[in-house]
Amino acid sequence: MSNEPGNQPSSAGSGVVPGATGMLETHFHMRLSREWDERFEKLFRQGGVAKWYSGVGSEATTVASAGCLRPDDALLTIHRDSGAILRYYASCEDLVPGLLPVENRHGCEKARELLYRLACQLLGRADGFTGGYDRSFHYAHLEEETGLKHIGMISHMGAMIPVAAGAALAFRQQGSDRVALNYIGDGGTSTGEFHEGLNMAAVLDAPLVLVILNNRYAFSTPTREQYRAESLAARAAGYGIEGIQVDGNDPLAVSAAVSDATARARSGGGPTLIEAMLGRMRGHSEGDDSLGILEEPERERYESEDPVSCFEASLVEQGIATLEHLEKVRGICSELVLEIVDEAAASARPELVGGARSVFSMAAGAGDAGPLGRHQRDPAEELTYLDAISLGLGDAMAEDPEVFLMGQDIAAFGGAFKVTRGLLEEFGQKRVLNTPIAEAGMIGVASGAALLGGRPVVEMQFSDFVSCGFNPLVNVAAKFYYRTGLEVPLVIRLPSGGGVGAGPFHSQSLEATFLHVPGLKVVAPASPEDAYVLLREAVRDPNPVLFFEHKYLYRRVKAGLPPGSVAVGPGVEARARVLRRGEDVTVVAWGWMVHRALAAAELLAGEGLSVEVVDLRVLAPLDEETVFASVGRTGRALVVHEAQLTGGFGGELAARIADQAFDSLDAPVRRLAYPDHPVPFNKELEAECLPDEESIAASLRELAAW
Repeated sequence: MSNEPGNQPSSAGSGVVPGATGMLETHFHMRLSREWDERFEKLFRQGGVAKWYSGVGSEATTVASAGCLRPDDALLTIHRDSGAILRYYASCEDLVPGLLPVENRHGCEKARELLYRLACQLLGRADGFTGGYDRSFHYAHLEEETGLKHIGMISHMGAMIPVAAGAALAFRQQGSDRVALNYIGDGGTSTGEFHEGLNMAAVLDAPLVLVILNNRYAFSTPTREQYRAESLAARAAGYGIEGIQVDGNDPLAVSAAVSDATARARSGGGPTLIEAMLGRMRGHSEGDDSLGILEEPERERYESEDPVSCFEASLVEQGIATLEHLEKVRGICSELVLEIVDEAAASARPELVGGARSVFSMAAGAGDAGPLGRHQRDPAEELTYLDAISLGLGDAMAEDPEVFLMGQDIAAFGGAFKVTRGLLEEFGQKRVLNTPIAEAGMIGVASGAALLGGRPVVEMQFSDFVSCGFNPLVNVAAKFYYRTGLEVPLVIRLPSGGGVGAGPFHSQSLEATFLHVPGLKVVAPASPEDAYVLLREAVRDPNPVLFFEHKYLYRRVKAGLPPGSVAVGPGVEARARVLRRGEDVTVVAWGWMVHRALAAAELLAGEGLSVEVVDLRVLAPLDEETVFASVGRTGRALVVHEAQLTGGFGGELAARIADQAFDSLDAPVRRLAYPDHPVPFNKELEAECLPDEESIAASLRELAAW
């Protein structure tokens, strides 16, 4: 093959576009992206799609940057990144063999199928990546055979930056030189997760390249009203990373910058922030009139800088392409897009079956006989609740090298409650990671790492602080399997509850907040044995698990846990346990309240009242069968919990018991809970509010006498 223009060896995937072939490959995808967007713009006007966020004007940045990726790198996109997706999924040779003298980038015979599935996704069809369960680019696609690792967005801007940092961290943890490439608009850089994600990536030396598509407006807000910095690239200095501003209309400049950034990341140089300056050629979304905020001279300027037409003119001027070639490419791309989108539009719609899609992935594999016995212990030795959790963490890490810990002060210091003490020395810095104070960043990073093979366990210093990580937990981790079919094996440890005089912000019981969220498993152990077993199972589970460990129980409850004596399953299952048999009334509780319910039952036994105590242990998924069977035996039910009464999980349990076990009831279902106000600091005041042995016993007496 000669080195005449148009016949140079391919550099696709290398990140450099110095030769004619590489430039023609870039042009093909820029034109393909433009035709793709314009086809969907037309569909929007015709009512074929309900919403469209056009990427017209960003093709030079998205196509050129994605061209710097290897097939096994990770691409994380938002809603105007069609060019990046099309470039990442297939080379020109994949789609139009023989058009250019370029080697097959992926060796991907499925290229056209991927574009068909992408079109189906955008049209809400059954063959889309989410099967019609989520919209537009809100999907993810990991493909082992080709190495593709594409993770799409959620609606919340900035939310995927920590996820991208987590994907990059997973690569670093695995010892590979792969990188993650993520995009964000100028408006999304004002979010907290932009800061937390980028800062986390920097301190973890994650191989992340973050590209800002700065088209000078966030919806209708100009950049002068978004930030006062000289440039967004200048923010990089505050994180101690490289920051570069480039002309986003010049694919060669973008390719050079991203190529340098990926090389830096692969060699251990950490993340790079690239700000690509673009002109706004479309509104925030089609039909919202936000393009109307531009004055006519500004709009004309951006139209004159159209990256597709300008690049085509440059190719002709340099003698790299003829007008005939450009017209041929335009015709091929237009026909290809029309054919694919029409095929997708004619494809089957999702089957209308409510609740047919599971929110949980099924745990695979078998259980085992319990502790791995990392340390020789006397079988008769009693462990505290805290020690059992620590033992469970260490055994889980010994069992699976993909398990690693994240949290504030968990390494050398051993955590706020010393649960992780000694694990740094045993497993090293790679697996016991101190993090900044960034709950959203931690959970987002952990979610990204979990998607790509890691099994992170995140410690919140107090469960109260998880509110700062609500978005990535509820909108990313919890929904991922339902939306995409991809597993997020993530555990978040939540030291929770009161009784220790810690006041309103360190004493909350927040389980009900998350029981309303499909896709989260919720665990609340009451004993050292359950703390050990359920934590081990939570780490093995392919779903996100919230592990509520009660602070009051840490050093106050002890029990024996001899090696090999407990069965550990492959994941968290719904299984309550009847801790005390009774005939007259059932009390249902979890966590600390289990111990108080048992004490009340013992007290009432002396009065001739037989109380059955059910420990839920796992709140989601819920073991209704055990609860209903108990109520069926006794005919009466009291639900006791430490959280506030209104909106507490007791209300849901009472409703289900009344609905499903109504024929067995001889009295109303009662609840005993915390009053509807924050937890006071004074211990005596707090004690007055908490359900205790006496108040539980009094409620049970009333029920028994009904």
